[in-house]
Amino acid sequence: MFTETVDSGSSTTTGIASEPHALLLLRRACNRGYAIEPQRTGGAVIRWRRTGPATRTRVLRSITLTPQTPADPSDYDLSNLRVIASVPVVRFVNSERCAMPAIAASSYEIPPSQAGRLLAQGFLLDGGNGHLRLTLSARLGLAAAKHQPMDSSDRTTAWCSCGLAVHAKNAEQADARRAAHLAAVGADFVQSLDAAFTAAVTAV
Repeated sequence: MFTETVDSGSSTTTGIASEPHALLLLRRACNRGYAIEPQRTGGAVIRWRRTGPATRTRVLRSITLTPQTPADPSDYDLSNLRVIASVPVVRFVNSERCAMPAIAASSYEIPPSQAGRLLAQGFLLDGGNGHLRLTLSARLGLAAAKHQPMDSSDRTTAWCSCGLAVHAKNAEQADARRAAHLAAVGADFVQSLDAAFTAAVTAV
């Protein structure tokens, strides 16, 4: 579940978005060419401009999706999520070393304490047949973690943790290049969601 905050430029409204509805919003935004920026904490910000009927000026509008389950994934959490995302079957198993169940992702075992962290942050759900699946929040967090903007004393270069380093004439152009890069990342993220994941989300 997400808190959905809509900023129309002149007013702000807040509501609740289920995982299927949040996915629908992201796919609709992608189809319309809106900028989508995944957040490391599992949410997303959708931005676009629309001409105001009264002023006839271009107004920035946005939809912010914030997970209702607070999340602040560590690098270790993200590493475990990447492992889970890379294998076809993930499930709870009895651990030989611990009394509580662990998570088995192929031959990799996530210990109970770490499994509990992932569950508590809303990154895993029961996918049926005893299997676990990543939530939309988890996938958004993974996408964002690959593309963290990097601060630099050189304000004329757009830096990203993925290796992007684009030089511009001034800081404003660098910011625009960075925003365009993140928008492309968001579009690629939505388009990369496979049919199996989409079906699992919409079946909730």
